[in-house]
Amino acid sequence: MKFGAGKGIFPKLSPKENVPPTITRQSSGFDQFCSVLRDSQDLSILDMSGASQANITFITGYGHRISSDDIIGTMGECFGKDFLENQGAASNAQRFLDQTLMFPDSSFDGILVWDALQFLKTPLIEQAVLQLLRVLRPGGQMLMYFNANEKASQIPVYSYRINDHRTVTQSPRPGSVYQRSQHFNNRVLEKLFERAGSIKFFLTRDHLRELIVRR
Repeated sequence: MKFGAGKGIFPKLSPKENVPPTITRQSSGFDQFCSVLRDSQDLSILDMSGASQANITFITGYGHRISSDDIIGTMGECFGKDFLENQGAASNAQRFLDQTLMFPDSSFDGILVWDALQFLKTPLIEQAVLQLLRVLRPGGQMLMYFNANEKASQIPVYSYRINDHRTVTQSPRPGSVYQRSQHFNNRVLEKLFERAGSIKFFLTRDHLRELIVRR
């Protein structure tokens, strides 16, 4: 089991800014992800939200294997305070890719990406997508969330905990927020995953756009 690279270094919320609440929400995308878990045996799953006992217990309860990696924490360590600007340095970008997605080809049947990709800007996000597709087995699936609020200039940094096959809890990392890299509408996401086998979008009542990407 692979555990995360640490808590990272995050931009801090000022005292005047409201700390976002912990949210428990229903997720149609995760329910779809779980349908494969229920109907399959001995799958290998990657959880990109860091090690969570709740997530480990849930996935292994289906008889599957789980690896955990704190992708957001690694972003904080690699890019630091000037988060978006520092992604432009080739050395920082390569350090991030080396520390997070350098798994062997076709390592996983499923990847819980959660909302991690929305904090990466071009061209690093395209490189990360290619790496994700590389480590995903043919026919495998990835669950992703993207903030759909066009007016939001900053996005809280969350950890994700699985409650059951329909609900997950988003817990804000203390004092952590990132400047959004761009707005991800359906057209942008379709282009981003144009090399994938298929993309399925799920309607939500909040400001998250959910999708399942299959290789």
